[in-house]
Amino acid sequence: MEKELLQQLKARYRLEDIVIVDKHTRTSVSEKTYTDSIPEWVSLSLRMEEGTIRETGDRWVYNGEDVMVVLIGRHKYDEGAAVSFLKEHEAWLKLLLHHTNEQKRKNALHVLTGVSHTLSSRMYEEGFLQIILDSVVDAVTAADSGFLFLYDEKIGKLLVEAAVGFRDFGYKKTRLKPGEGVSGRVFESGRASLLQGTGSIKEAMETMSAFNYEHYLEAAEERSIPESMLSVPLLFHKETIGVLTLDSFRDHPYLTEHDLHLVEALADHIAVVIMHARLYRQEKRQREALQQTHLALRKEHETMQRTTDFHHRLTNVAASGGGVQGIIQTMKTMVRYPFAVYDALLKPLFVDEEAGEKGLPDRFLSHDRVKKVIKMNKWQQIAHAGEQLVVLPITGPVSVWGFVCVWIDSADFFENDIVLFEYGTTVLSLELTKEDSIREAEQQAKGQLVEGILTGERDPVVEVQASNLGLYPADFYAMVLCHVDPDKMGEEMMTVNSRRQREEIGDALESVVTKLELNGIVSMNRSYVFAMISFPESEGKGSARQKMKALVHMLERSSAPLKAGVGRVHKNLFQLNKSYADAEKCIQVLKTKPSKNVMSFVDAGFYRFLLQNSEEDLSLYVSDFLGPLMRYDKEKNNDMLHTLITYVRFDKDLKKVTKELNIHHNTLYYRINRVQEILDVTFDRFDDWFNVQLACRVYEYLQIEERDVR
Repeated sequence: MEKELLQQLKARYRLEDIVIVDKHTRTSVSEKTYTDSIPEWVSLSLRMEEGTIRETGDRWVYNGEDVMVVLIGRHKYDEGAAVSFLKEHEAWLKLLLHHTNEQKRKNALHVLTGVSHTLSSRMYEEGFLQIILDSVVDAVTAADSGFLFLYDEKIGKLLVEAAVGFRDFGYKKTRLKPGEGVSGRVFESGRASLLQGTGSIKEAMETMSAFNYEHYLEAAEERSIPESMLSVPLLFHKETIGVLTLDSFRDHPYLTEHDLHLVEALADHIAVVIMHARLYRQEKRQREALQQTHLALRKEHETMQRTTDFHHRLTNVAASGGGVQGIIQTMKTMVRYPFAVYDALLKPLFVDEEAGEKGLPDRFLSHDRVKKVIKMNKWQQIAHAGEQLVVLPITGPVSVWGFVCVWIDSADFFENDIVLFEYGTTVLSLELTKEDSIREAEQQAKGQLVEGILTGERDPVVEVQASNLGLYPADFYAMVLCHVDPDKMGEEMMTVNSRRQREEIGDALESVVTKLELNGIVSMNRSYVFAMISFPESEGKGSARQKMKALVHMLERSSAPLKAGVGRVHKNLFQLNKSYADAEKCIQVLKTKPSKNVMSFVDAGFYRFLLQNSEEDLSLYVSDFLGPLMRYDKEKNNDMLHTLITYVRFDKDLKKVTKELNIHHNTLYYRINRVQEILDVTFDRFDDWFNVQLACRVYEYLQIEERDVR
């Protein structure tokens, strides 16, 4: 019915095309693709009276209730009849728009599924980068060519690793700096770009060096500048590893926003596949190196058999999902030397009984040999306590995961056992990398969900995602925010280990949530490690508060290096941002309390007075009570305020105050009497003393806040 109506419209008014636009979402339906007109038409329709038609050149714009229709043609017609016809059939037009958009989404899902399957099944093939680009160009109908760039850290430039529709002897010479040309700018910014029209694209390409532009033209043959272009970053673990750029040299159809969103969705999977393939090749190279070592040891049958058995056991454990502990236990059964496994923060993952009695050298991470282990990714030997300590790195994609430490007493270790430990650490590295990739993907999904919730706006997609995790809008919710306690970081902590510290805090939060059998999400964003806790509506708000008190108590006893702020319990999932704001305020107050590591907004006591008032209100409060004394000090170049604050801090204990200020008690009596005169108060009166105490504490809080800002 809807399509028949469209044909009826075109025939009735002898039109070249019809564009139907949803006024709320700005999505459109058209047989052709218009690059720059739809925003103009929408803006025009919003200024028109509803139910009217306005002529703009060869276009007539109709403004309906929910949709607008653009009739494109050169023939005049009865506007009144057209308005009546369009108004009568507006519901059908809206239905057509909805149906077409749904079909686009289904087609996009089908394309995503197909391309993802192709990439997953062929990632180990030779030339898989070309397979990736071929698949994407085939999936995007309007695209007829493109480039796949990967960033080479050694030279600091983007190299073309695959191309479609260009001559290879031209593009293989291309070396793009970050920020150079369209692809370089997308790499530098991390944001996708859609350009349409040769003029816009040529202008964007003017930042290319003469060398690169010349080789681009050489590769492009006669076509030169495309009609439309889209470029998306390839992101892995929040790091841009490359850029995927597609071109269309045809006048019609153009690459669209829909194509851009489709390629962005594919880009995440492509980046994971590329990094996985890199890890696979790295593992393959390491395995080949170990095999060569194995062949060199074939002259000793016993050593060869032992090494082979060890390899098989570790491979089987890793392949069967035995995890890190399974790999470590296999190493324990196969080697005769005491050893221990530590993460990058020297948290023990495994220490056998004999190794537990030995210990590591003082300031281990600052030792020159350990620094060399980290820098060179190669084992080193350290003399310690009359023995030799061999330190092997467990390497990750960007930093050291940790160390395997082995205590030896004979030179034959280097002939027989070093190979076993090297292989063991390699398998450990791969297993930890795999686990981290899975955990990172889960963290990203959880983080995006929570970010959507924190906007406070109801989003059906977010509600569905939350429901899949057992989180329902009508329940009660509270937020816990944590960050690394700077006082517990230690001088030896390497900057590359800040992520490990955040993971340790996340593990501590996860442990507390699990022990208390709470429902929620533990994840992290750029600022905090956080826990979003859910409580069933049926159990009531009182029950939720009691459980949060238990959570606070357990966090206070945690040994993790954290500072934690705990927000109040709020009803409804989309009120979570209020609890988030509570927790952030608690974090700010904790900066003034070095001895305290956890603060709940509910139990903040005096600090709730600080949290619930703006800095301006607090300053006015201090000025009201202490202003005369502050002005007196300024005029007389005196320090009576400091005397008063010390007097308040020690609760009128004269002995402690005189000792702290190093003055005679007669001097103190004089100053206190003078302070009472200046402030026109009597400290023996409860109300006066209470107000002065509170004002002094607020003054100290504001001074700390001011230092933090500076």
